[in-house]
Order: sequence, then structure tokens, then C-alpha cells
Amino acid sequence: MSRKAYTSDRTPPPAGTYSVAIEAAGLVFLAGQTPRDRNNVRHGDKPFAEQVRMTLDNLEAAANAAGLSLKDAVKVGVFLRNPADAKEFDGIYAQYVGDPPPARTLTQSNLAGFDIEVDAVLLASAD
Repeated sequence: MSRKAYTSDRTPPPAGTYSVAIEAAGLVFLAGQTPRDRNNVRHGDKPFAEQVRMTLDNLEAAANAAGLSLKDAVKVGVFLRNPADAKEFDGIYAQYVGDPPPARTLTQSNLAGFDIEVDAVLLASAD
């Protein structure tokens, strides 16, 4: 099975040894994105809604690097520091994903310095 990695100058650079997006077996796996800018500065001091938009914009840019969008997502993983933020997240998230919305897991996480991280799996091949 071959794999193809994607990069983008619209996403923050990887903070470790991983690809922003990688395609394998008709799926594109997007690395977790956080409220980080392209200069690698985290913005955990911003209001939650701004952190969500920055995170989802980064994830969308990663999807775009593979020629896709979050509307192609089939599975999304959401990590929140405070699960009470889930409703506010959902209102913003709905604007980024297609219909039907992808399967999703929401996990409480002990994130350090920011409130959210999101990863996704996208369908790369047509039906």
C-alpha cells in the first residue's frame, strides 16, 4: 500500500515528527490541529470560540492540501479540556462539515495551554 504525505503553508508546521495529512487506501488522515498560527504560536489565551475557529481553519487548510475539505470528513476526533464547551463547539463545527455530518468522538483531555484539538479522517476516493 502506498502513502502520500501533504504539506501546506496555510497550516502551522508540524511540532514533531508527523505529516499534516497523509493519504492511504482511499482515505486522508489529518493530524490533530490546535489554535496555533503559522508562526507556531499557540493562542490558548483567546476566547474558546476563537480557538475553535482557528483550530478548524487549520484542519480545513490541511484538508485543502490534499485537495479536499472538511465536508469530505467521515470521522472527526475532538479533544476538549472542558466538556461543558461541547455545545459551543458544535455550533461552530456544524458550519465546517457537510451533510450528513461525519461520525465524531468527543473526549475530555488534559490539554496544556489551550482548550481544543481536532483531527479527522476524510474520504479521498469517489464512491
